[in-house]
Amino acid sequence: MDGMQNWTTYLETMRSRLLLVNDSDSLISVLNDVKNIPIALSTIEDVTDGTGLSMSLSVICSEVKVIGRVMCLVSDDMFTTVQLNLETIKKISSKISVDRKGVVMKLSLKNGAEFLLMFHTDFVDGEE
Repeated sequence: MDGMQNWTTYLETMRSRLLLVNDSDSLISVLNDVKNIPIALSTIEDVTDGTGLSMSLSVICSEVKVIGRVMCLVSDDMFTTVQLNLETIKKISSKISVDRKGVVMKLSLKNGAEFLLMFHTDFVDGEE
C-alpha cells in the first residue's frame, strides 16, 4: 500500500510540475525528473519538408532523455527515434488533457511548426 501511495504522490507532483512548464528551461528540468510515465509526441498537422512530401509524426515511449538541450524520444518498439532541439521552441502552453488523464503541452517552434507533447499521469489501478 505504501508503494502505491508513493506512486500516486509522485504522479500528482509531476502533473503539477508539468502544468507549470512555460519555456525550454523549465521543460528540461521536468524532463530530467520524469520516470516511468508514458509520453507521446505528435504533430498537430501534417508537416511538409519543402519538397512536397507531407507527413505526420506520432511517437509513444516510456522514457525521454535530455542530452544538452536536445530531447530524445525512442519509441517503445525501438524503431522510431525523434530528437528535438529545445532551443527551437518559441512557446510552450501546458494544460490538463481533455480526458483528464494527463498533461498536454503545445510546443510552438520558431519555424512555425507545432507539436503536442503528452504525458499520461493518471493513476492506473492494477489490482484491488
